[in-house]
Amino acid sequence: MATALVAGPALAVAATYAHDVPYTGLASAFVTPVMSWVIVVALAGGVLASYLWLRQRGRLCAALVVVAVLTVVAGSVVTARMVATVEDAGADIDLFDTFDVWSKQTATPDAEATYATFDGEPLQLSVYRPPDADSAPILVFIHGGGFVAGSRDVHGPDFRWFADRGWLTISIDYPLSSDDQHLWDVVDQQIGCALGWITANATKYGGDPTRMSLSGDSAGGNLAINTAYMAANGTLKSSCGGPRPVISAVSALYPVVDVAGFYDNTDRALGAVSRDMAGAYVGGSPRDIPQGYAAVASATHISPAAPPTLILMGADDHLVPTEGTYRFVDRARAAGVDIELVAVPYADHVFDGRTGSIGQQAYRQLTLKWLRDHGQAP
Repeated sequence: MATALVAGPALAVAATYAHDVPYTGLASAFVTPVMSWVIVVALAGGVLASYLWLRQRGRLCAALVVVAVLTVVAGSVVTARMVATVEDAGADIDLFDTFDVWSKQTATPDAEATYATFDGEPLQLSVYRPPDADSAPILVFIHGGGFVAGSRDVHGPDFRWFADRGWLTISIDYPLSSDDQHLWDVVDQQIGCALGWITANATKYGGDPTRMSLSGDSAGGNLAINTAYMAANGTLKSSCGGPRPVISAVSALYPVVDVAGFYDNTDRALGAVSRDMAGAYVGGSPRDIPQGYAAVASATHISPAAPPTLILMGADDHLVPTEGTYRFVDRARAAGVDIELVAVPYADHVFDGRTGSIGQQAYRQLTLKWLRDHGQAP
């Protein structure tokens, strides 16, 4: 039992440090969100091994004690570095909440509506209302899924969290691409339609359409940045007309700002997945359809008019190469955009996916702070 309690966490922590090793490094995606439990289990194994060593003085027990101590220290360093990074950016992490990562939170929207149709199918949105909503700021979320999958309500607990703090929070559907349907030149216009619908109807739900911000994760992060920047440039089109939206701020989680780089991902484990998603979205490779990849690249839409932008990403993302994000941030900053990048060490893609995790706490708190700091407080 002592061996099992020590060996499992030791291997998990070792894999986290080996994040650049092909395949092995993927463990960081699963380990870092539950690191508090990994440390506790290793500590329990070390205590048991110490007890056995005091009774038996065996070499195995002594070795287990040493490995347990090293595991606890190494795991604590990972946690400390992650916490320090997001707290330097303005979050306040509660480590006790990180033990809640095994719970499954759910949230039901207060209302749903159809804002348009595509190929005869409804495009819907979910509305999460704040208590006693009256001219509340609006936060619109665009879900991820590699442009080919995903659900508007997958982040429902986050939407309820923002709503409880005074934001009218709305999550939208958009048409998804496939091997047979490449919608890179359609999706932004559908999102433009959704934003126009929200602008026209927000007051019915207690929202203030003059104070609207966008958020999104992964592919949705790309769409949030692109549509916000296009709205600022006056180039955002709507498939259904409606009023032109004004976007005040953006908060994006590990966004695919460089879709060509996403296609060319060299990761041995996930490179093919990235390539399939980007290829389905645009319809081929960056060499075959350069104009399509240029159109969906977030850098294409940078201008000094772009709204303040917060990007939160895992520094060791295996699905979305981080190099493109760093380049995008440098270009946006050089153009005069108010942009901040928080790269969380040891974190991988979807590092916010577990309840109470450092990633979830960071996304919620840093987004809230970003919106408040840029005039979007309730």
